[in-house]
Amino acid sequence: MSAGTVVSARFTGDIAVLKDGALTWTCPPVTPSYGTPLTGSSPATTTLRIARLSP
Repeated sequence: MSAGTVVSARFTGDIAVLKDGALTWTCPPVTPSYGTPLTGSSPATTTLRIARLSP
């Protein structure tokens, strides 16, 4: 990966940089839908995934 690489993903939340330069963050194991406006309360989950983007 280079500085000019575009990743087609949406990143939210806290992102940490590891010693090797990789980025890591937690995310829910679902794909959000942006086809309709968000109304009401947010969906709940009891699990998280740890994602890692290596240099």
